[in-house]
Parts: sequence; structure tokens; C-alpha cells
Amino acid sequence: MKRILAAALVSLCAITPAFASPLYAGIQVGDDSAGALLGYQINSTYAVEVHYSKTDSSNTQAGVTIDTDNVGTGLVGIAAFPMKLRDVVPYALFAKAGFQHTSSTETYSIPSSATLTLPYNGSIHNKKNQLIIGGGAEYEYSKYLTWRMGLDFIGKDNTFNVGAIFKF
Repeated sequence: MKRILAAALVSLCAITPAFASPLYAGIQVGDDSAGALLGYQINSTYAVEVHYSKTDSSNTQAGVTIDTDNVGTGLVGIAAFPMKLRDVVPYALFAKAGFQHTSSTETYSIPSSATLTLPYNGSIHNKKNQLIIGGGAEYEYSKYLTWRMGLDFIGKDNTFNVGAIFKF
């Protein structure tokens, strides 16, 4: 699924005519998540982004299965600092800060072999608002395509991610 999203964005970059707009969209793939983002470039240094991310995981121990589904939506402000590598290759370092609302659902299943009675199923729902602080580097591959990688600290967790951004 993550590869299909990446291929779709790169294909979109190749076939879509360019427009002069401060809007941009992209995809971001993390350690165990995938997501999309939409941003507005205020000026050459500052931008504002909204993002959506989804994480699914499954864990089985001693016959008990726990499926976890996390969905995050957030808003961040970004400050980018243009630089050049050996005075030739332009790139930018960026810092970002904002918040994320995370909804988590854990569904568990306990078989009859573990309970010695009937099988048991249930789910737990959790919602929380968290602070996001992060940073990284981005490379402008072309006028309309930028590659990005960075590290985000969301609450007590940290996530390494890579992404592609299409500028309209």
C-alpha cells in the first residue's frame, strides 16, 4: 500500500502541468505508518501543514491477539533554512512544531484455550492530543518535486519518516 501511494504521487508529478501556487501536497512514510499532507507556503522560510497518518499493527502472544489501529491528524508550522552542500547542491534544513490528535483502537481476542471457557473479544478506544516537535532535511529534486526526511517527536514517541512533496 505504501509503495502504491509513492508511485501514484511520482506519477502525478510527471503528468500534471505546473501551476504557480503556494499550495503543496505529499505523502509521508514512517517507521510503521503512512500518511498524506497538505501545505501552504507562506514565504520562502515559513509554511503551515495539515497531515493525516495511519498505523496498523498486530501482536500475538500466548494465543491472545491484539490488533492496534492508530489514526493521527495534525497541524504544524515549519521553518526552513536553505543551505548548499559544498556550494553546489541546494537543500534545506527544517524545524517544525505543532499538535496532533490521535485516535487509537485496540481490538483483542482471547481464545477458549486461554480462558478455559468461551472465547472473549473486545476493543478499547483512546483519544489524545499531543505536541509534535521535529526536524530534518529536504532536497528540491525539481521545481515541483521535493524529497524530505526527518525525525518527529510526538508525545513520548519518535518516528523517522521520508516523504515526497509535489508543489502545484
